[in-house]
Amino acid sequence: SQRDIQRVFTFYEWLIKGYHKFGRERFRDIEVDENSSQEHAVLVALGLVYYLRLNENYRKRYKNDLKKTQIRAKTVDEALKEEMDFYSNHLSIPRGIAKTQALMENLFCTIVCCCTSTPLIIVGAPGSSKTLSFNLALSNLKGKESKKELFRDTDLYPSLDPHFYQSSRRTTSVEVETVFQRAIARQKEFKNLHIPIKCVVFMDEAGLPEESHESLKVLHKYLDTCEVAFVAISNHLLDASKTNRAVSLFRASYSIEDTTTLAKDCLGSKAKNDNTLVQKLCQPYIKMMNKKSFKSFFGLRDFIHLIHYLRRKGASTIDAQLIIRGLERNFNGNDDFDLICRTFLNQLQLKEKDRESLERRNIIRILEESLADKPNRINTGEQEAFDEVRYKLIVDPSEDDSLSRLLLMYNILDPQRTKIFMCSDFPEDNQVQKVNTIAAIRHASEEGHTVLMTQTDDIHESFFDLFNQHFRRIDDPDLTKEPRFYANIAIGAHHKPCRVHKDFQCVVVVKKSEITNTPAPFLNRFEKYCISHKDFLQVRLESIHPNL
Repeated sequence: SQRDIQRVFTFYEWLIKGYHKFGRERFRDIEVDENSSQEHAVLVALGLVYYLRLNENYRKRYKNDLKKTQIRAKTVDEALKEEMDFYSNHLSIPRGIAKTQALMENLFCTIVCCCTSTPLIIVGAPGSSKTLSFNLALSNLKGKESKKELFRDTDLYPSLDPHFYQSSRRTTSVEVETVFQRAIARQKEFKNLHIPIKCVVFMDEAGLPEESHESLKVLHKYLDTCEVAFVAISNHLLDASKTNRAVSLFRASYSIEDTTTLAKDCLGSKAKNDNTLVQKLCQPYIKMMNKKSFKSFFGLRDFIHLIHYLRRKGASTIDAQLIIRGLERNFNGNDDFDLICRTFLNQLQLKEKDRESLERRNIIRILEESLADKPNRINTGEQEAFDEVRYKLIVDPSEDDSLSRLLLMYNILDPQRTKIFMCSDFPEDNQVQKVNTIAAIRHASEEGHTVLMTQTDDIHESFFDLFNQHFRRIDDPDLTKEPRFYANIAIGAHHKPCRVHKDFQCVVVVKKSEITNTPAPFLNRFEKYCISHKDFLQVRLESIHPNL
């Protein structure tokens, strides 16, 4: 469309401006002249607007078609890689975060689009670094306070002032408009005071609002005027009227190369000590992802946390028993668990005798271990990714809410430290109770209590950022004190940063009959456990006599 052509020119002008300032450093490996930098800028601009919105097959076709019109040998993907490598070397990325192609594409597009006030929509499966890339852009683009010298040039890289909006199935156009009006008013204040800060509206889970309500139609006028930057993330493509008004970045799924890179970087030294370990973990996961029942319940976040678990618990070596422990924690919760274990063990090529010796625990014992596990938040004075322990989602097949009572009766959850929250179905109570419940859960997260949420699906979207656990970190100058971690909790159009205590735990109970209607992004955020009355009976019998 004509909008795409205009965006190419916008990106070209911004890129050329940067090349004139940092050209010698940016093109260290090639001979720099005016023509080469202009061609490079054209390729990168075309890549941003046209190439990155395509799937892998169409990307190859576009690259080959474009190459026929070029004089030089460089292709569009090579130009983009050079550009992303340049930013990769200048960005402050915590240790433990893998620089996968998906992350670097998301991060590069976010930086360029925010700096040029170009709307951006990132589409990808849950766990494909969409939210993480935006948080990394925020932590790096801090104007004169940026850690890296490159980003202290506020003419090219203004500081970002985020305005968050958590989309839900009940999103209204009034809520969306409120967030934009607030951001625009703030941007005008910065402009009048000549402060180099760019306001950006970040819309999480933009694919959740129901299209029949047309609640996102209000976006059109704001995306046309571009008074503030805009970044939306979604698990599926939005309609043409929105994607036509923004740059689209599409990631169909994680590639084999990205999955391998992710596993290597997450395992760290353990991957170096055993070159075959990464393949033994990646291949069965990729194989399982081809199964529809697996893909609808599990995702990349589950695999990432499996890797983190193995690194955290494997003091010296990672053996088959530890892998079973990791699977129990991160790939549990449905009827496919036996198949998942067999698929991973087949890759290890264990003898039958060794397989029989592997211990499988009762689901209650697994949950108890998980609840006792604590995140690693030791402040070393260095920028690193912290190991968070995921919150729990319990699938209840009983359909009568008795499971919640049993968790407390058997002291799986400490009755003294656990706050129980339920939402009413009465229309008159609905709105007031929702706000009160959200506020109470927010307070519990600050105090470090355990929260048990049941029949709370109406407010789940308010806690998507909290459940995501990509917390914003504020370091204390005193290294003896732990850093503080914050997440956004949403009430309609209003977001408030909430401090998250290291001892905070959240247990969400969902009825088994409702699982099929539960959004995949929500499921992927949790360790999942399907617990029945039979499991509690087994634990009770074991306490009476171990051999029963």
